[in-house]
Amino acid sequence: MAWTVTRTKTVLGNHAVVFLKLTADYATATVETGLKRIVHMDWSKASMTTIVGPNVAVNSNASGIASMGVLGFSGFTNGDLIYATVYGVR
Repeated sequence: MAWTVTRTKTVLGNHAVVFLKLTADYATATVETGLKRIVHMDWSKASMTTIVGPNVAVNSNASGIASMGVLGFSGFTNGDLIYATVYGVR
């Protein structure tokens, strides 16, 4: 799966912060955040046709395999638009 990603970076205290605007092209994939390790993340839907079942995994790919600094997505459909704020270590 591919995601169209718009990325903005900043710093808050001792954590790097990455703001992501993500548009799904297919149903499952991973997104590299540019961080070495994700400490916390929040996401919200902007426009989604998916009602139940979307999942976001932190420091893991969509298959559940550990992968530091990566967000894993599953259950999204083509055209879903979400925003994510990711806190971590560079």
